[in-house]
Amino acid sequence: MRLGGPEPAIKAATRAGDDAFFLQARLACISVATVCFAAAAGLEGQKLGSPLVAALPGVAAAGALAYRARPALALTPPLGLDGDVEIREAPGKGEGLFASRRIKEGKFIMDYLGEEMSAEELDERYENLLEARYALELTGPLGLNPSYIDAVNPERSNLGRYINHCSRPTCRKVRQRFPDRRLRFFAARDIDPGEELTFDYGESYWIGRENELVE
Repeated sequence: MRLGGPEPAIKAATRAGDDAFFLQARLACISVATVCFAAAAGLEGQKLGSPLVAALPGVAAAGALAYRARPALALTPPLGLDGDVEIREAPGKGEGLFASRRIKEGKFIMDYLGEEMSAEELDERYENLLEARYALELTGPLGLNPSYIDAVNPERSNLGRYINHCSRPTCRKVRQRFPDRRLRFFAARDIDPGEELTFDYGESYWIGRENELVE
């Protein structure tokens, strides 16, 4: 999404179509994973004389993996500066993102976009990770193989970089792990015009930055 406005309609429609396709792909993968886990556990169980009992952990494991890797579908275009949201001063926080109209609970806000990089690349960019103020973690299935999105550069990011912290946030952050990694924001509740869009940065973000914390 361009910083100066929303994505073009055709681009947004493409993204929504991609999400619908990924839903079908997800269901297929869940089915295959469940069958494979159950079959493998069942074969092992035959050695024990109780294949049905042995298959249950396989099914449960497949379900757990599928749940952890589930995509967060966003079937509507992201919000933009054409009447959805606006950038203005947030007291004590610098610039922030504010609702220009009423946003209903559960509404897709936008993805957090920026430069995706590995932990090693992030370490190379920042000598002190406390300077990585716009870097958010993306994790793979089961929390393995983390990567990061750094939105420090306005030219290579989107409006998500302006969403400030609040421990009682108006937005819910969702990490999507499948079929691709994304960091997505949805309205945590109904948001009235003029309210700031916020999410909880988490306790670990504020370690070493305690004097900067503003609710």
